[in-house]
Amino acid sequence: MSRKPVGVAILGAAHMGHAWAYSRALTESPNACLVGLYDPEPQHTRWIHQDFGVPLTGDAEALLASPEVDAVLVCSANDEHRAHVELAAAHGKHVLCEKPIATTVEDGEAMVAACAAAGVQLHLPFVSRFLPMVERARTAVRDGRLGDLIGLVGGNRGRPPLPPAYPGWITDPVAAGGGALIDHSVHVTDVMRHVSGLEVTEVSAEAGSLLWNLDVDDVAVVSLRLENGAVGSIDPSWSVPANHPHDYDFYLRLVGTEGSLEITDGAETLNVISAREGGPRGLRQASFAEDADRAMIEAFLASARAGVIEDPCATGQDGVRALEVALAGYRSSTLGQVVKLR
Repeated sequence: MSRKPVGVAILGAAHMGHAWAYSRALTESPNACLVGLYDPEPQHTRWIHQDFGVPLTGDAEALLASPEVDAVLVCSANDEHRAHVELAAAHGKHVLCEKPIATTVEDGEAMVAACAAAGVQLHLPFVSRFLPMVERARTAVRDGRLGDLIGLVGGNRGRPPLPPAYPGWITDPVAAGGGALIDHSVHVTDVMRHVSGLEVTEVSAEAGSLLWNLDVDDVAVVSLRLENGAVGSIDPSWSVPANHPHDYDFYLRLVGTEGSLEITDGAETLNVISAREGGPRGLRQASFAEDADRAMIEAFLASARAGVIEDPCATGQDGVRALEVALAGYRSSTLGQVVKLR
């Protein structure tokens, strides 16, 4: 007997690129039915509606009250995450909330509590967990093949999120909660926690607006100490220049007492020359690796159907932990001192 697809609604599409990628994964999945999309800003919904025919609605309450909806993707601006996750939880829907989970730890913890009280799941889309090379690195660390982990170096650098490709809220310090540090460090912090099984205990950081004349930080460096004494560093900067063949990168280097390993997503790319109108032209790098967005969406759907969050999915609490590190980085940069977390 075939199983009924999981009915999914999207609440907010301000994270336009992510909302589009998730919509593609959902519309191509036999395990999902994309019921509808709510966002009052036409700029946010234009391409999702045009490319995938997703029905638009101006009534979030009515959308979530539909018996066809089993789960909700929240892709609204960062400072709206709490309200939208709590609304979804109040309607008894499982939630996948875009990163960072919130702009304050208080809001993040309230979201975790609301979903727990409603008996629904709260996921974070930390897609790096779904890269096969990350899973192999995790197995190597957990099996002790590197000995005791003593150093971690990671990065997730990207282009500046400037118009017209990006909406203005991303560089608004209130709506976004910050700049590059909060935007990109959470991915690297999470994958370090996921691979090592260790928590961050101390954070030291520098952050500033040095490249693009923004009201938020566009470059940062974050230094970490983990609970076993290992040290780490993260580069979350929006430092990819114009005409570079890739839009962003992800890398992770792990050093142990008996070995080391390095992960870079650039190892799984093709060099492509494009001359087409209406898109990036010139030399581009196109990945041939597994689609991590698709894998993450399928894991979310499977967890919603099973009623339990299954590995390697990231939970709301994982989102809070990554947010704690980002916000500690801002405090450290402002105060000029190390910030202790636990």
